[in-house]
Amino acid sequence: MPKKPFTPEEVAAQRQRIMDSASQVMADVGFHHLSMRKLASQLGMTASNIYNYFPNKEVLFIQTRLRGFEMFFAEMNEQMGSAVNAEQALQQFARLLIGFAQQDPGYYQLMFQPPRLNIKETEQVDQELEMQLARLVEEWQRHLMTLIIDAIPAMSDQADNRQKQLALFFTASIHGLVDTYHYRTLSILMDAVDLIPEDVVDCHIQWLLNAVTQQAEQVV
Repeated sequence: MPKKPFTPEEVAAQRQRIMDSASQVMADVGFHHLSMRKLASQLGMTASNIYNYFPNKEVLFIQTRLRGFEMFFAEMNEQMGSAVNAEQALQQFARLLIGFAQQDPGYYQLMFQPPRLNIKETEQVDQELEMQLARLVEEWQRHLMTLIIDAIPAMSDQADNRQKQLALFFTASIHGLVDTYHYRTLSILMDAVDLIPEDVVDCHIQWLLNAVTQQAEQVV
């Protein structure tokens, strides 16, 4: 008896399973060291089976990075409705980002530390897929900008470039905190703590808010 074809739901679940595994592998060894054969072995399937879902590893990378942003937005829409003011909304966004980095480190790294594809590799990726990813990345940045401008009134008085500088300072500092814990770079300062303690997160976010507010209130 021929094998019953997968339902669309089963196909979607299998694609997600492949991306979940690929996100961790690419984060651990890097995109250029990713072997579809090794990934298939880890998933208990053949490499040719993976190619039924993703035509090449470049498309797999773009799709996985795209899924990371989609996962973050879904979690954000679910958890950020309880903020009572703009400052609390920005704090929730920062906590959510740090929590996402600890819960799904592979996706987080591909979202914000993606490998550079060369020209030949990008030719193997559908342009519409790349545009879809670019739109989500831009949406994430615009959402961050809106949250910061709403939370810090003095930001509205700043020029566009200055607003972007302060938003970059805010998010880069959060990424730095995440990387410090992920890569275990300062073991003495972290004192054998595996995950970022909540009090450290709260302190860091409040410090960032104070620092950005102070900078925004300065006359440039």
